[in-house]
Amino acid sequence: MVEDRRFSYDGLWGAKAARPAVRGRGAGGTRIDFAGGRPDPASFPYAELAEAARRVLATDGAAALNYGEAQGFIGLRELLAEKYRRDEGARVDPDNFLITNGSAHALQLIVEALVEPGDPIITEAPTWMGAVHAFRVQRAEILTVDLEPDGMNVDQLEDHLRRLKAQGRRAKFIYTIPTFQNPAGMTMPLAKRRRLLELAVAYGTPVIEDDAYGDLRFEGEPQPSLLSLDTEGSVIKMGTVSKILAAGLRIGWIIAPKEAIGHFMTVKLDGGTNPFVSRVAAEYLREHMDGHIADLIGVYRRKRDAMLGTLGEYAPEGCRWTRPEGGFFLWMWLPPGTGLQRLSEVCARNGVGFMPGTACYPDGRGRDAIRLAFSFPTVDEIREGTRLLCEAIREAGTGS
Repeated sequence: MVEDRRFSYDGLWGAKAARPAVRGRGAGGTRIDFAGGRPDPASFPYAELAEAARRVLATDGAAALNYGEAQGFIGLRELLAEKYRRDEGARVDPDNFLITNGSAHALQLIVEALVEPGDPIITEAPTWMGAVHAFRVQRAEILTVDLEPDGMNVDQLEDHLRRLKAQGRRAKFIYTIPTFQNPAGMTMPLAKRRRLLELAVAYGTPVIEDDAYGDLRFEGEPQPSLLSLDTEGSVIKMGTVSKILAAGLRIGWIIAPKEAIGHFMTVKLDGGTNPFVSRVAAEYLREHMDGHIADLIGVYRRKRDAMLGTLGEYAPEGCRWTRPEGGFFLWMWLPPGTGLQRLSEVCARNGVGFMPGTACYPDGRGRDAIRLAFSFPTVDEIREGTRLLCEAIREAGTGS
């Protein structure tokens, strides 16, 4: 008999009661901020968004300013479904989408719906610090898989899945950022993506594909999304307008099989996420999305190149860093013996901020690395700040 390997959500969840959710400067007045992954404020389409808001109020004001559909504004869900079908070949319709208050809210809903305290989850490490926080808040058992130059180590992943199965357990999900990974910037190739999905199906474990940056490719060959490769309903995808339009709109989404969307809605206690802003975003994106994304790619490519070029000129011996093909971040390994606390102190004195690698691990690792976001500062600030950072690395390494 051939084993039935179709993906099923049976047993992943039972009935659960809804629970309550337990050009400024950087933090602390930082002059040049490489810490936060904030969009470039000069890229925001101020006039076009104002015009979109005016049209929404003129044509749909009463509905836009009232409570909305629990699943999110249908016009935005239709537009997103069309985008994913066109750009990724994904087999989705508007009922596969749940609109959320940004992608952090999307992950919070997924974790609350799927994870009880003590349940195992698997994540690549380093990873997005917001995910680390969400997993800790829910008191999950966090199992980590190391990153390789081409993304998640799938052999380690298989070891975790096999060990859990031998214990009569199953991970509630596998969390990954396969495209322009946050914080490290690398992209997972096709063969590894296929292997990841094969393991997910074989061990009955969903995959959460976090894809906040996938539209912002500067170079290299696009890779198919996990969602587009999925034929078994094993992928739950997260997206957002924060990086392709404006973070302050607070619009994100979950894409999942319809039964999973229904389950996520049981822990979402609101009258529909941002009905007015959803309409404004949809109104703007219908007309401007492709052109605006093309403009953003040019903006962020120049910023990435400014940081890479300055690192190449000034970085001390022993520094290594990734070259992202897109997104907002690169990951930098510090020379052996560099004190992370000392580096933080010197950079604070110089007015330069960075994200310590320790914030991106759930297990205390990361003292040998930092995340650098090139998205927010100007090109001139990037060059100055990167030079100052390299000087600080030298000073922190000498202990002076």
